Amino acid sequence: MSRQEIIQSLEQELASLEQSIGDDHPDAIRARHKLAHVYRAARRYDEAIALFRQNVTACTQLFGAAHLTTLRRSSSLVNCYYAAGRYLEAIPLFEEILIERESALGDNHPDTLRSRGSLANCYRVTGRLQDAIDLYQDTLLAREQVLGPGHVSTEASRRNLARAQGETGSG
Repeated sequence: MSRQEIIQSLEQELASLEQSIGDDHPDAIRARHKLAHVYRAARRYDEAIALFRQNVTACTQLFGAAHLTTLRRSSSLVNCYYAAGRYLEAIPLFEEILIERESALGDNHPDTLRSRGSLANCYRVTGRLQDAIDLYQDTLLAREQVLGPGHVSTEASRRNLARAQGETGSG
């Protein structure tokens, strides 16, 4: 099955679900999420972003902003902004997600650490190098404590910190 055939099949499935059970039903949200990911993979970012946004709205209404499902759908949206190179739009959402995850999950939860690292990446690519370095350092220390110094995520944090420091000449 080609990517276009997959997209058409998922579009039909979503349309059928929305018509029969409504667009805010969890099954419709899951179908929309799958389609949005396929759009993202096909670099159809505007379509993916629209679907991810719709899911964030639906999940916020169903579960609340701090619910794990809502936070994961928000992460899908912001990661799509990042993939599309829309960094300035991504930063406020990254910041919001990080605050929500710190509050709901704690500072050292893997999802929180992933959010912190992603925000740091966005800061780095937009030239906010000191902000990126600060977050990379915090993330590295937490990952060393939580995951251990040799974990792949810890090593990625170490590389990201070194890259940002190298870009400022402080590394």
